[in-house]
Amino acid sequence: MNAVLCGYFFILGMLVSYLLVSTGGWTVSEGISIVQEEPAVAISTYLSFVSVMLTAVTVVLASVAIAIGIVAAYTFREIKEEAQKAASKTAAEALSDDVIKARIDEIAFRQESPGDLTELEEDFDPDDAGER
Repeated sequence: MNAVLCGYFFILGMLVSYLLVSTGGWTVSEGISIVQEEPAVAISTYLSFVSVMLTAVTVVLASVAIAIGIVAAYTFREIKEEAQKAASKTAAEALSDDVIKARIDEIAFRQESPGDLTELEEDFDPDDAGER
């Protein structure tokens, strides 16, 4: 991981250095004498420097966004794999022979109380003709 970060910052430094050299941004370090002689040079140098810095910030933000996307893709895959493992484990436990036999015994052999038997009396429904 450290090698990747070192490589990233090396490439980013090379990019900024190239942009500064290609736009004339190094004239800022040459001294104030150029700025005093020609103010137009100072403005173009400043604009070039700002342009390079904004480009560097854009590159950094884009690379961070790409890194977040890659991490999110790997994380999503791992979450999916863990969910599949948990589902298969739960299904294996729920479909084991012991669980199925216990459920069959519970349903087939349980004794329920008959409940309210008043509905079975003849006088319960006076409109009932007994035709069933």
